[in-house]
Amino acid sequence: MCLSKFKKMIKKHHNYFLFLIILISIVDKKAFSVDDSDILIDRVFMTAVKKKKYQKVEEMIDKDAAINYKDSDDLVALAYALANNDKKMFKLLVSKGANPKIKILKDTSILIYYISINKYSLIDSIIESGVDVDFQDRVGMTALMHAIEKENVNAVSSLIEKKFNKAITDFSGKTIFDYSNDSRSLVIKKLIQRVNTIN
Repeated sequence: MCLSKFKKMIKKHHNYFLFLIILISIVDKKAFSVDDSDILIDRVFMTAVKKKKYQKVEEMIDKDAAINYKDSDDLVALAYALANNDKKMFKLLVSKGANPKIKILKDTSILIYYISINKYSLIDSIIESGVDVDFQDRVGMTALMHAIEKENVNAVSSLIEKKFNKAITDFSGKTIFDYSNDSRSLVIKKLIQRVNTIN
């Protein structure tokens, strides 16, 4: 059909086309809603996690938001809950099926991520959720190695109380004792010296 014929048809049946457009916009109004569209549901979910909107998070999960969805930064909702030090959100997500063993940031665990951003108060909750304390990232470093390297004293103190493999090495052959020797923190050096007596 050529353009001129189409224009004539629209002119002739103007009211019909107008009615059709209005009908479609009314019927599909909900489908085009920014918060509820299938296209944006995972982003709405992630934003709700970041802003500590617990009710909205549950609502999005009920609407089939992908609870282990990775954003453009290769982070998941659990990582954002941890970045906020939000124990309530972390537990909510785990209870709804979020995978605490998921790899983020190209082969990093959520425990390593949490320690790397210099946090420590939720370490027990993370480990209780099923995360492997001895998980090694792409260079073979464990959470404890990262804690020592970052001089995250509270994380080191917490982690050495857990059951872990003190003989494990990174992929260059370094142990936690080597990391401790390289550390400038005398507190960390003393904590790691205690490892032989408590593990």
